[in-house]
Amino acid sequence: MSPLDRLKDLTRPTGEETLLDVSYPTPRLQVTVRHAVLAALIVCVLVAGGLAFQSRAPEPVPVDLPAVGPSEQPAEELVVSVVGAVTEPGLLTLAPGSRVHDALQQVTPLPDADLVSLNLAQKLTDGQQLVVPAAGAAPAEVAGSSGVSLNSASATELLALPGVGPATAAAIVAHREANGAFGAVDDLLQVKGIGPAKMEALRDQVTL
Repeated sequence: MSPLDRLKDLTRPTGEETLLDVSYPTPRLQVTVRHAVLAALIVCVLVAGGLAFQSRAPEPVPVDLPAVGPSEQPAEELVVSVVGAVTEPGLLTLAPGSRVHDALQQVTPLPDADLVSLNLAQKLTDGQQLVVPAAGAAPAEVAGSSGVSLNSASATELLALPGVGPATAAAIVAHREANGAFGAVDDLLQVKGIGPAKMEALRDQVTL
């Protein structure tokens, strides 16, 4: 018998071999049905909580922004006439809101100009005539007009009107400064000290 046949004969199973008793280690992690159910419940709770949180999230609130309209048109410039005791009488173009002082800065008053009788802080209106009187001269009237201008005459010039004394003249100037230029001659009735009778006496002696 050859060595190879001898080896096959020795290794052939006879059915009487003894089974080895092998001990296998116990698994460290055992997942029971209870654990699986508990894990599934935890996942469900987490998902439900996330959905509830999203449902409570505040919705964005629309903000109404103010509409941007066209820019306001700039106020028109003022054109006033300056006459009297000035070196260069004539028309002046001034910025809106200009005052008597601003007009006098552009026309040089003469040395004998009576600036004390003028209200340098008075606001000018478009189309107004500013009369700069000379010291000691009688109150001037607007050239080409039929009377004293209610919107440009100084308190001294208003004294030339019939029945107008210092108190009434001051009241006319104060009313003009507080309310703006007179819109009509009849607006004199709003001035303290001028009643219907005096109004009729002044009607033909004044202009706007």
